[in-house]
Amino acid sequence: MVLAARPQATLVALDLFGGSFRGHFGDHGSPQERLLANLKAAGVDQRASIETADMRKLPFEAASFDAIVSAYAVDHLGREGAKQALAEANRVIKPGGDFLLMLIANDNWTKFAFGPLLSHGGTRGAEWWRDRASEAGFQTLEEGTAPATLYFLLRRR
Repeated sequence: MVLAARPQATLVALDLFGGSFRGHFGDHGSPQERLLANLKAAGVDQRASIETADMRKLPFEAASFDAIVSAYAVDHLGREGAKQALAEANRVIKPGGDFLLMLIANDNWTKFAFGPLLSHGGTRGAEWWRDRASEAGFQTLEEGTAPATLYFLLRRR
């Protein structure tokens, strides 16, 4: 959807593509093959690339990206890992660039609906994430919740 709505944009999809993918989604092709098939089906595969890397040590030059989206990934990391990932996001995004950070909401509704295993972020709530983003060099433009999601729209200072 992001690429379809922005015909000049390019995208880099990055993940470790570890064993947990197969546990969640089955053993029907590699995660990269499945992602590429989705990109092709959307007609945007020529403007996207797929990288295997750790978000705590991104393989990109400083100030390489205009914007970043992280969806339900950083909250899988422990406290120090989350801090490293936010610092790396700040390093690779251009000054004034935007960062949409989406996390599993750590609220009673989510725990009731999905069980305690979905609480990737432990007891870290919005204040903890807002403070870590600020420490990493981001300004919070917007924050909110949607069902099972806590999100922050951040801007690199």
